[in-house]
Amino acid sequence: MLAAAVDDPLVLERLRRQARSRGAAAFDFERIRLFAGLAAKVRQNDIRLRLPLTFTLLDRLKVSIAVFADYAKPAAALRQANKKSRADKIDSFCRFLDGWLDHGNPDHALAWDLVRHERALFELRDGATALPVQPGDAKREKVTAKSVPVRRARTAHHQMSANPLQLEQILRARSGDLSTLARGQFHYAYRWDEPRGCVSIDEVDELGCVLFDCADGENSVAQMAAALRHAGVAIDTGRLCGAVQQLVDGGALMLRG
Repeated sequence: MLAAAVDDPLVLERLRRQARSRGAAAFDFERIRLFAGLAAKVRQNDIRLRLPLTFTLLDRLKVSIAVFADYAKPAAALRQANKKSRADKIDSFCRFLDGWLDHGNPDHALAWDLVRHERALFELRDGATALPVQPGDAKREKVTAKSVPVRRARTAHHQMSANPLQLEQILRARSGDLSTLARGQFHYAYRWDEPRGCVSIDEVDELGCVLFDCADGENSVAQMAAALRHAGVAIDTGRLCGAVQQLVDGGALMLRG
């Protein structure tokens, strides 16, 4: 019975309900639930290989077992649905963490920063082309008011509460102090740099982050500037052309047509 409870979160849930209805102490069942969380964590070893620092941070924050005790049920559902690819597992775990974490808690915010950071690195590297293009293959495009910017397929952007690269360094040092991290609101653009054959991570300002969302390949720079002004953002088309030009030159955006 105990083995079944550890293996199947639905069995454990049924046993806990029965214990409560009979007025029995639920303490032992809670300990079993936490042990099942450890078992669930071990089962995610293939995810750990791609999100190693996220696992390290959860351990350091002392929430790891609680996280995986609650994740046991979604993980079981994923197995029953025969979704066994690493991409499916990472997507499931990230969606679960988004709902489990308290985004107003500074420590939890770091965990949310890091899991998105490591996921972006994994997905961009995993989708890398076999043969990178040469630096001379790309020509500089001049952005005008009529230009129609669009996000490149191999890009991602995230708002973070800290610099993820500094967070990486602190966790790799093991004895590093998380309190030394500068906290605030930061925006980072991730892209696959074909000429260098690696992921490039650049900090962008809030306007750059907005441009990622607006660059849908349908609206021109002039139309985007008008929409921003309508939303209360004081910006002229010329300044927006300059901001788009920086992102195009950096390889994060391209111009359609």
